Amino acid sequence: MKITAISFHPQSKGILYLQLYETIKTEILNGHMKQGDQLPGIRTCAKMLNISKTTVENAYQQLLMEGYVINQPQVGYFIDADATHITLRKEMMQKERVIPETTHQIDLRSSSIDVKGFDVSVWFHYLKQFLYEETAMMSYGDPQGEYVLRRALQKYGYAMRGVLCREEQIVIGANFQSLLYLICSMFEKQKTVGMEYGGFPLAEQVFKDCGFQIVYLRHNENGILMDDLKRHDIGILYINSASCGTKKKALSARLRKQILDYAKTKQILILEDDHNGELRYQSRLSLAMQGFDHQDTLIYMRSFSKLLLPSIRISYMVLTQHYTQIYQAKKHCYHPSASKMEQLAFAHYLMDAHMEKQIRRLKRRYEQKSTLMMQCIEKEMPHKKYLLDESALQILLEVDQKYLDSYIAAAEKKDILIQKHPLGMLALSFAAASEDEIHEAIHQLTEIMHCVEMNS
Repeated sequence: MKITAISFHPQSKGILYLQLYETIKTEILNGHMKQGDQLPGIRTCAKMLNISKTTVENAYQQLLMEGYVINQPQVGYFIDADATHITLRKEMMQKERVIPETTHQIDLRSSSIDVKGFDVSVWFHYLKQFLYEETAMMSYGDPQGEYVLRRALQKYGYAMRGVLCREEQIVIGANFQSLLYLICSMFEKQKTVGMEYGGFPLAEQVFKDCGFQIVYLRHNENGILMDDLKRHDIGILYINSASCGTKKKALSARLRKQILDYAKTKQILILEDDHNGELRYQSRLSLAMQGFDHQDTLIYMRSFSKLLLPSIRISYMVLTQHYTQIYQAKKHCYHPSASKMEQLAFAHYLMDAHMEKQIRRLKRRYEQKSTLMMQCIEKEMPHKKYLLDESALQILLEVDQKYLDSYIAAAEKKDILIQKHPLGMLALSFAAASEDEIHEAIHQLTEIMHCVEMNS
């Protein structure tokens, strides 16, 4: 249908062509002009509204640019917005909704951290140094990671975790999963991965995405059972050396040697996840497995999200000599995934020994918080068994599994956020909670669990 009239009333204030544009757009959104309708020609519209052709042409061009109309050469302008798009456009153009105020929530999920445990001002000091460096800002950076950071990580890894490597073996990424995808891409064919059940769901998802088969290995309080490992034909062994077995302790020296010797014999690649390995505050510190690998059978991986801030996305891995060669041959095909600015800032943060200070600070805070939470559990739930998972900054509470989901749902209604551990326990993180919140959360959780069980 040809549109023969446009209800346009020019205002004294405002640019004229934008007024006409808004008028036609409103007519379209209100459904008065429908898809397929033809607008008056530029000359006709100008004469009809007693305005200049330039004003009409500019208004039509604005409508064209935003997708409200199309221009068919030698024919004219036609409305090009169907009902679905009109509805969506209306929603997008609505005034910003006022977000309702949320009540205070106590966050005991493992994704939370103690933000007060990180000196943000020190981090900003290093970050600002490179925000104004044109040379640093005007390039993508090295896909393998900035050399200065790889050098700093080489020294830090050796000093804090006993990791032995050259800087060319280090690859930096934005997060653990991105590095794991990179590793999986290096294999000529899919592999079978052996790992503890419930070890790390995010790693499991990467293996599944890449079509790798996962074999869950039985384990005891020390870690995986060697007899069970030998029963399966696996190509990769994924192991969290900082938190393994039913006791969630660091890998013992005895089991470490057995695994390394067996991996060498069977040519199994070990992926060592050293999650917060240096963050021991209730038990004795042990070194990473990588430093004891003399056969080039292990890739070391770790991130810093729980030691710094989750928004600082820096992880790294140390490849074997063999996989370093594979990576170097194809590294030109990748772009860097970690922020160059953050890499440069973190390199100097490490070199000036702030990371060691940060670790000491966190150890004190998390020792106090973990002790407090355990004391509260013993007082409020004297018959419940629990387990401290140091590297994950959480207490695993043994409960009746049939009530797990009900506990979590009921706690959320009370503004207490908790989550389920893959091993069928309640995972209560003390990282982000204050001392008062820990007291309150355990007290309320005791009452919640009692009510759920009574009403079931």
